[in-house]
Amino acid sequence: VAVLGYHGFTKDKESSDNLIMNIDNFEKQLQYLKLNHYHTLTLKELYEYKENKRMIPIKSVLITMDDGYQSNYDLAFPLLKKYNMNAVVFYIGENKDKNDPNYMSVETLNKIKNEYPNIEIASHSYQLHERGAIYKGKEKIKNDFKKMKEIISTQYFAYPYGDYNQDIKEVLKEENYRLAFTFGPKENHRKMYFFDSNYEIPRFNISNDMPLWKFALRISLPF
Repeated sequence: VAVLGYHGFTKDKESSDNLIMNIDNFEKQLQYLKLNHYHTLTLKELYEYKENKRMIPIKSVLITMDDGYQSNYDLAFPLLKKYNMNAVVFYIGENKDKNDPNYMSVETLNKIKNEYPNIEIASHSYQLHERGAIYKGKEKIKNDFKKMKEIISTQYFAYPYGDYNQDIKEVLKEENYRLAFTFGPKENHRKMYFFDSNYEIPRFNISNDMPLWKFALRISLPF
């Protein structure tokens, strides 16, 4: 299964940040998935597949977006609804305190439930999105998870920067999380296999400079 990792979106043809995807490029990728009969998974479907409780189509992908940018709501969600596709946003809880218009507010998260039932909101931590934060001990991680529970209820997690260690995996298990996702590059820049650990699910980084032919190749190859 190819787990596709995005961040923000823009209408600008040129982006200084390769993690910010031009929305026209994103639509072309969705069109490719639609024309080639790919099934966009929900988190529950992926989890049940990993637990050997569900069969999924051979052509299956999971679409994910990190951080919780407002551009997800403004630009990407309408296209996902247009093409009848599922996706998940891994939200940083601290965003709710910033009053930064570049990120979705909690009020926007609540609107999504009614406007875009095809979109799931999961955790990207409350305040661990800084380098080295997960190495400050289990107690800090537990407190972070407790704060995040005040914003959303979820059993799914994406590691900030794709970094993980034994402490955070133990907290995930103690808190009954079902799946946790890493992020490329290197060994995490590949498809997920059935036998991968539920707490080490790899994801592709889908960058703005990735041409459509390479996108198609990445999701069609068996690795």
